Amino acid sequence: MVSGTFDRGTGKWWFGIASDEVKIAIEAAHQMADRFQKPVAIQSDLSVVFADKAEKEVLEIVRP
Repeated sequence: MVSGTFDRGTGKWWFGIASDEVKIAIEAAHQMADRFQKPVAIQSDLSVVFADKAEKEVLEIVRP
């Protein structure tokens, strides 16, 4: 999913995003993909958008 090293001491990925925020983005992406039956993208700022509308670096594509 999100690439990078996880620091268990701080609970953050190497680029400083808290692991809880990553989990929320992944859950949101799965719910959105299932609801709309379309692939969605998790972008580098952890925003979740339809895959064909992604404008930032895509970390993960979630399909229904």
